[in-house]
Amino acid sequence: SQTEPYTCGACGIQFQFYNNLLEHMQSHAADNENNIASSQPRSPLTVVEEKWKPQLQRNNTNNTSASGSVGNSAIPEKERQNIAERLLRVMCTDLGALSVVSGKEFIKLAQTLVDSGARYGAFSVTEILGNFNTLALKHLPRMYNQVKVKVTCALGSNACLGIGVTCHSQSVGPDSCYILTAYQVEGNHIKSYVLGIKGVDIRDNGDFIHHWVQNVLSEFVMSEIRTVYVTDCKVNSSAFSKAGMCLRCSACALNSVVQSVLNKRTLQARNMHEVIELLNVCEDLAGSTGLSKETFGSLEETSPPPCWNSVTDSLLLVHERYEQICEFYSRAKKMNLIQNLNKHLLSNLAAILAPVKQAVIELSNESRPTLQLVLPTYVKLEKLFTSKANDAGVVSKLCHLFLEALKENFKVHSAHKVAMILDPQQKLRPVPPYQHEEIIGKVCELINEVKESWAEETEFEPSTKKPRAAGEATAAQEEDWFGKNEVYDYLQEPLFQATPDLFQYWSCVTQKHTKLAKLAFWLLAVPAVGARSECVNMCEQALLIKRRRLLSPEDMNKLMFLKSNML
Repeated sequence: SQTEPYTCGACGIQFQFYNNLLEHMQSHAADNENNIASSQPRSPLTVVEEKWKPQLQRNNTNNTSASGSVGNSAIPEKERQNIAERLLRVMCTDLGALSVVSGKEFIKLAQTLVDSGARYGAFSVTEILGNFNTLALKHLPRMYNQVKVKVTCALGSNACLGIGVTCHSQSVGPDSCYILTAYQVEGNHIKSYVLGIKGVDIRDNGDFIHHWVQNVLSEFVMSEIRTVYVTDCKVNSSAFSKAGMCLRCSACALNSVVQSVLNKRTLQARNMHEVIELLNVCEDLAGSTGLSKETFGSLEETSPPPCWNSVTDSLLLVHERYEQICEFYSRAKKMNLIQNLNKHLLSNLAAILAPVKQAVIELSNESRPTLQLVLPTYVKLEKLFTSKANDAGVVSKLCHLFLEALKENFKVHSAHKVAMILDPQQKLRPVPPYQHEEIIGKVCELINEVKESWAEETEFEPSTKKPRAAGEATAAQEEDWFGKNEVYDYLQEPLFQATPDLFQYWSCVTQKHTKLAKLAFWLLAVPAVGARSECVNMCEQALLIKRRRLLSPEDMNKLMFLKSNML
């Protein structure tokens, strides 16, 4: 039998392990101590003056001798903590500051500020504060715990709705690391929290990553919380499926679709030599040094996510900027490259691949919900490939291959189907009528799976009705308990013509469609794509710290946590 969870008396958050509760309570205490200290009317300068006034009086005839007489104990502990906090904020603004804050120039700046601000004369910063890195890292656990308790409270307050969790790798050269991020709705916006970052070895398998994820999550949320995981293809999804629903990153999936079809070995085996030649020419024209992007500009204002690493980019660049590229190579007297280009095949391939890349960009939008777009994207691309599969020649062959790759790599989960219905602009419109009943069934199944925990909550419950006499319970009432009537009522309402703010919409209809609103506030917070735009930068910094051995892996993880959640 499972032991009762440990509950924090201050905020009500529950923990599986007693050690996590103790750490959480200590963070509350540190937080309260800081709040009390900051609310005192006396300024830090007054405190400093009072502490050091006797030394001033003794040494006011010779300020230079004062610098040698002020000991480590002269500065109040609260002041040391304040300075450490400021240093950590500097480090989180730019992790390159790890080496900067202990450098000579930074020490000189700090010395100048102290000299100018101190009314009793100069003293040695290094003697009073010691090494800045050491000082900051000494207080890193305390500050980490303070921010951690706030993240834990935020995630715990949303336990009734469920969360989304992404676990996605990012490669930087030969090295890679995983970033673990939690998502939930706060107000009418999606809020994300980076919970952990871990450098990984190529020998680490999916089970190893799964254990790491579960260990980190256990420090922030209870195991019972409803979770949808979004992972890349390297993670063992079956291990995650035991702990919740596990979806594959949509950008990774579409990347696999394109890579599997345009793989040069595959094309060679299928005697598609003209496609190989076109890809090679486009790579040569685009230039491996990035010359074309600098010369002709980027293809789009919004970049695809970091896990989109497709061979299509050079092909689409050449197609989009064909006239400028011709003019550029004509001036350079290298027209032989252009003459080798199959313009007709280029246009046909671009017509197939441009919508795929556009779909990836839309699915990776970080400012609004995206999970509801996955199934419509699948349907749209399936129609595109099918429509061109009847063309003559190599394009038809390619489209048949794309259809096969789409079915094999771009898996649509029941969570994607339910999320689509929860968009009042789409509902069931993107899919053919014969799929409607099956998708409605998936919605009711999900309501049935999670309804037990809802029965304990009151804030989302509709107004209570008078109980009927015993024996009057009908099949219709039982069906309504599973939400079927509510789903049909919602589907019969007219579609939105304009793109709605989804969370604003569900906030307004919560009393009317209670069960669906709960699903919406959970599922629509889950991103379709597991990698965010800042992933590359975070991993580069984490791996730089690892390579230079600037910090231990534990301290690196804590500092990255602060960087993501404190500022």
